[in-house]
Amino acid sequence: MSLLFVQPTPTVLPLAASPPLGASPGASPGKKLGPKPSSFAGLGACAILAFSSRAVKASRKSRIRARAFDVSAQQGVTDRVLAFSSRAVKASRESRIRARAFDVSAQQGVTEPLGFFDPLGFSKGKDEAGFRQLRVAEIKHGRVAMMASVGLVLPHWWKAPGFADVPCGLGSVSTEMGGAGFVVLFLGAGLHELVLWKDDESKDPGDFGDPFKFTESINVDRNYELNNGRMAMFAVLGQVVAELVTGKDAVQQLMS
Repeated sequence: MSLLFVQPTPTVLPLAASPPLGASPGASPGKKLGPKPSSFAGLGACAILAFSSRAVKASRKSRIRARAFDVSAQQGVTDRVLAFSSRAVKASRESRIRARAFDVSAQQGVTEPLGFFDPLGFSKGKDEAGFRQLRVAEIKHGRVAMMASVGLVLPHWWKAPGFADVPCGLGSVSTEMGGAGFVVLFLGAGLHELVLWKDDESKDPGDFGDPFKFTESINVDRNYELNNGRMAMFAVLGQVVAELVTGKDAVQQLMS
């Protein structure tokens, strides 16, 4: 019996294709891969370092320029500011000294029985220039009040031509002729305030000229004028308030 030996055919297995250089082991052959995430982090860190280096360099240059800045120019500005402040402080000190040296209680208008009367303290701390402004305003208001006190009483007996039908007192403003007359008075007061009664520091307070030459024949003491003006201001205020309450003009209030 003969034996037959059959040599088996060897099985050849296909070899797996090795991945391209630089590719991931599990990636498909036809797919391209980008750079690894770690490469982005490296680039960002480099950029931050470069920016920080430039910032530090710019800051160093800025400090160098600041040290090299012209100190003399800044010193000049400082000197001017100090000089201005010194002048302001000196002027304020001189003003306070003048205010202490100027005694408002020794000026004209301080008369018996009240003496120095300033309950609201308008003249407190005023120097000569500040008190002059108050005195000029007082004289102007006193003169206007004296004319107004006469104007509130006189129409009860006599009225100017064309104003016969105009009522007396505050009611005259509500009529056509009375309203026109009030406008004329308002414009006249503005003319005196802005043009005719301008204060001249070379003259006494309230000396706005004497067009009718009264001072040549009449010598009126300033205290008389001040006191009459003060009384007239109170009188006009009382007449106006009383008419608003009772509806009667100044003369009707006296006769009722």
